[in-house]
Amino acid sequence: MASIRNLYGLSVEELSEALSPLEPRPFTARQIAAHLYARRLLDFDRMTDLPAKLRAELARSFTIQLPSPAETLVSRDGTTRYVLSLPSAGSVEAVFIPSGKRATLCISSQSGCALGCTFCMTGTLGLLRHLSSGEIAGQVALLMDLHRLRPNCFNIVFMGMGEPLHNYQALKAALRLLCDRRTGFGISPGHITVSTAGLAPAIEKLAAEEIVPRLAVSLNATTDEARSRIMPINKSYPILSLMEACGKFLREAGQRLTLEYVMLSGVNDSREDLPRLARLASSLPARVNLIPFNATPELPFQPSPMEQVRRFRDGLLKRGVRASIRASRGPDIRAACGQLSFGAPGDGAAGTGRGESAAGKNRRASDPPEAAMERAAAGELVAR
Repeated sequence: MASIRNLYGLSVEELSEALSPLEPRPFTARQIAAHLYARRLLDFDRMTDLPAKLRAELARSFTIQLPSPAETLVSRDGTTRYVLSLPSAGSVEAVFIPSGKRATLCISSQSGCALGCTFCMTGTLGLLRHLSSGEIAGQVALLMDLHRLRPNCFNIVFMGMGEPLHNYQALKAALRLLCDRRTGFGISPGHITVSTAGLAPAIEKLAAEEIVPRLAVSLNATTDEARSRIMPINKSYPILSLMEACGKFLREAGQRLTLEYVMLSGVNDSREDLPRLARLASSLPARVNLIPFNATPELPFQPSPMEQVRRFRDGLLKRGVRASIRASRGPDIRAACGQLSFGAPGDGAAGTGRGESAAGKNRRASDPPEAAMERAAAGELVAR
């Protein structure tokens, strides 16, 4: 028996093609897209501007499915981590981060990650699979509904699982759904940040797109020798080529660019690293976001002392570089930067990413997070 096609995530053009056997009029596809994305109606019966007969045919021929919560964990600081079951197969994680009047949604683009950054727990999973545009945008829709959010009253950061630019076409399609003001979510690209480990060709490609979000580049070292040790992608796209791609993005895209710098004790926090980091940031120019490392027993790093992190921030500011320190949110539920790996706080093991979490399970964390996964090997990558 053939599976029923899921319409969620299809563009207006794709909807028109899928609906053509039932409804040849192109404006019907626009109506359905607006229902799915702008109004977030997930039941054909509620699309009351469509003829009743067509609604019945749609219900027989198609389905509307988004990621759904399998497990919810709430941090002491209000951050919420969701383990989501995907409509087709597998799981992924997304994080809701409250902050005053404007929340942040941390969204995943892949289940797992292939890049193998040695300080990131997601990299220990390897790449389980790419997400579709509907699975990416569906995370946003789900969190908007769960937390009663209106468009442009929150920020979206693609800093969850995966390398967004390694899943380029699905990311591009998801951005179109999120930003379209007529039939999409109507979110401004200025409220969306895509984080990348440094796929230089894809950064340049992104700069030329019709919809261009803000960009955050995970730098994390000031020399190729150090960066290649902790980020294998640097062997393909070393710092010089990465900075050239970042410069092109700034010249062509008209969006902001941030250099992210996870501070690892004895690895990238030396006295010599500070002026080198300042020179790299000034050459673009770019803001620097210093990220205290969220330690786990399985990864061979320790966080730089906060005194050293502040010294870096102050040193950058004195050199004319805009710099800030990222507050760690949700470390007690393993929701903080670099911790997403399907593990439960305090259970001593990370998950496999294949949806073992009990459906509907809710926990409030009380113990520090732990994980246990062997690091997966990563090959050289290009954007797909």
